[in-house]
Amino acid sequence: MITGFTISSVEGKIESVEGLGKQRFPKLNINLDSVNADGAKVKIGYTFEALYFDSDAKDANSVGQLKLGGTVELQETREQVQNISKRWTEKKTLPVEIAEEIINGLNFRCSATGTLVAYALGLIPPLVISTTKIQEAQAPAK
Repeated sequence: MITGFTISSVEGKIESVEGLGKQRFPKLNINLDSVNADGAKVKIGYTFEALYFDSDAKDANSVGQLKLGGTVELQETREQVQNISKRWTEKKTLPVEIAEEIINGLNFRCSATGTLVAYALGLIPPLVISTTKIQEAQAPAK
């Protein structure tokens, strides 16, 4: 269960004032950067990034970006913490149900904070309205 979200760094910049009028909805990315387990607690480092461009073309020019970083804290049973830590060490992934909860929580919190920063810079708010669902990759059929 998530017990805390911390946003410890916020960056925002405009790379093209001229491109602000042509900006598209940002390309959003959430990276889970680290997992640190201690007893029944887990701290997960993350980076939330919103990249803005002046078109949807592959050669679009960058207009600006937002970047938020911090940690998500979980409280789980010792067995679950060991499973989370082992999976992270081996595959750099989290169990699906935990990853979904974290990503949806980060989408909400970082979108809200990012909206304030985006407004100050003249960027489109990085709002995520839908809920994220994750599926385990299926092994190819033989």
